[in-house]
Amino acid sequence: MGGEITVKEALEITNPVFIDLRSPHEFSQGSIPGAVNVPLFNDEEREIIGLIYKEDQDKARMKGLSFVTPKLPGFVEKIKILGQEKTPVLYCWRGGMRSKSVQDLLETLQIPSRRLKGGYKSYRRFILDRLNSYQLKKPIYVLNGLTGTGKTEVLHLLEEKGCPVIDLEKLACHRGSLFGHLGIKEQRRQKDFDALLWVSLEKQKDAPYLLIEGEGKRIGSIYQPEFLYRAIQEGKHILLKAPLENRVARILKEYTPGTPEEIEKVKEAILLLEKYLGSNTIAVLLSLLKEAKYDQLVSLLCRQYYDRLYSESRKEKNEYVLIVDSSNPERAAEKIRCYLAGAIKEPIAGIDRRFPEL
Repeated sequence: MGGEITVKEALEITNPVFIDLRSPHEFSQGSIPGAVNVPLFNDEEREIIGLIYKEDQDKARMKGLSFVTPKLPGFVEKIKILGQEKTPVLYCWRGGMRSKSVQDLLETLQIPSRRLKGGYKSYRRFILDRLNSYQLKKPIYVLNGLTGTGKTEVLHLLEEKGCPVIDLEKLACHRGSLFGHLGIKEQRRQKDFDALLWVSLEKQKDAPYLLIEGEGKRIGSIYQPEFLYRAIQEGKHILLKAPLENRVARILKEYTPGTPEEIEKVKEAILLLEKYLGSNTIAVLLSLLKEAKYDQLVSLLCRQYYDRLYSESRKEKNEYVLIVDSSNPERAAEKIRCYLAGAIKEPIAGIDRRFPEL
């Protein structure tokens, strides 16, 4: 019927569905990629049980039972539906009382399930162990370019053409710049970023190379693991170039604020630049923002901040294996694809479909 399994065994199951029994708040702090949250207790119930547990464990268990009992029919039905064509793998924080009690109930009802030994805590430890010891032996090709040269767009086009890509900004839910959070509701948690990164690396483990966008050590509030940051620094670099007007148009398409809240966030980000640009330039930028002259605002930001910042860290021209005009992203992606086809002789291996789509 079921039993306890390790993280490694759970990931080797052909068609698992991870069922996270923790409260919604716990789930939001980090979970197994693709997991479905079917909470045994809501956030308020969990807090009440926790307070009682400190004084009287038996009383806390009875309180928990009183919360769960009315919800059991719907709770069990949801797990039955999730497990129709998949193997349910139950987990809570440490693989303790919550997941064990649910598995015992399912076994009584002859509903097959497995239980993750050590719960989410053991999964988190598994991910950190894998990332801390990861050895990236394949060539890394890194897309570089000034803000607005379309690095992310070209990366996505290359992925569509079958190239092995890891999109760090997508994994982090942040575009990697001071304004990179605009238009994104919430940045991903470090725990989820780490897990999704490992899943991405495993998907591409048989690929002859990886394509990635040049990023700093930090993407918003997310930190890359040291091995990946070092690989990016030491990789083969491709430079994308485009005229300023083309870059401004592209930035406006992606970043133009559409609500008063977004305008306020732009203002806050501009104010953070005062120590770099001085009060006079900041005053001009704020005036352009107030007058909704976004094209002039972006152009000034590019010239006075982003381009100067990039020029301080960019490589010498002869260090790029390829320089491409990205004014036309489709053409740029095709040129890079043709270059890589010549540089890498082996065919791209198929993607490992055991892992959830990101």
